[in-house]
Amino acid sequence: MKLPKAVVLLALLGMMLVISTVLHAQEWTKFELIETSALPIVRAKVNGMGGHRLVLDVGFEDLLLDTLLVDGAGMQLVSRGEVQEIDFYGKKEMVPVSYVSTLEIGEAKFELVRTLLIEGEDGTGSGGLRSYGRIGRDILEPLRLTVHYPRQLLLIEPSPEDDVPEGGVTFTTEGRFIYVPVKLGKEGGGYEDATFVLDPGTSGTVVDRKWAVDAKLANKKSPQADIAVVEIGGWRREQVPVLLADMHALPYDGNPAGVIGSDVLRTISVTYDFARDLVWLTEVRDDES
Repeated sequence: MKLPKAVVLLALLGMMLVISTVLHAQEWTKFELIETSALPIVRAKVNGMGGHRLVLDVGFEDLLLDTLLVDGAGMQLVSRGEVQEIDFYGKKEMVPVSYVSTLEIGEAKFELVRTLLIEGEDGTGSGGLRSYGRIGRDILEPLRLTVHYPRQLLLIEPSPEDDVPEGGVTFTTEGRFIYVPVKLGKEGGGYEDATFVLDPGTSGTVVDRKWAVDAKLANKKSPQADIAVVEIGGWRREQVPVLLADMHALPYDGNPAGVIGSDVLRTISVTYDFARDLVWLTEVRDDES
């Protein structure tokens, strides 16, 4: 049976919309940084308006938009009367949930994105760059994200079916954050296995003081230590300086032994494969930076 032309056109339009929710092309996108963080700040279009500075933060799940941006730009968002409880900064509150029609990061375009509306969401003011929200990892779930820190370029692409490089590790999530298995080498030989948070929003790499002392990786009286070897999958670095602190006092769930912060991440390239829950850390050669 021959379908009416209008039905065919609607079907084709639907196919185009599905494609446009993922990617138009695979191109590197420039981002900005502040000195104390490894959180990429991208220029994004929201509902075709932009580019607005938004923080790309895999430590969050949702898209968060500052009401200052939404109201100031006169954006028309889709609302279903939903609210959600959040506790991002140590204070529980209920915030409205809406949906933006389109979100564009470089050549990547996403449609009908669930959004939390936050008053005063600004994680980059201390570096002189005003941001207007955060892009969490939920919208990147079927994709692969590479952040090349020395060049300040990122790439969002489909997760290839048959391209799984060696050296990756499986990450897990506890609450907001991403956790990875880590091997810490001792000066006299041997390794300690642990779980660390991978947090681009933290300025320094930290190891739990008591755990480090018990594992004979640090001196009890010292505020810091040099770890002989740190390995995460195929990535390896020697003599890594870390701060010693009480991890229980930091906002991480799951009792991690430490956190890999921006002091390490800003020197390497990091790839997240959200379709497979894999992450790769890669050293950058001098001729690549």
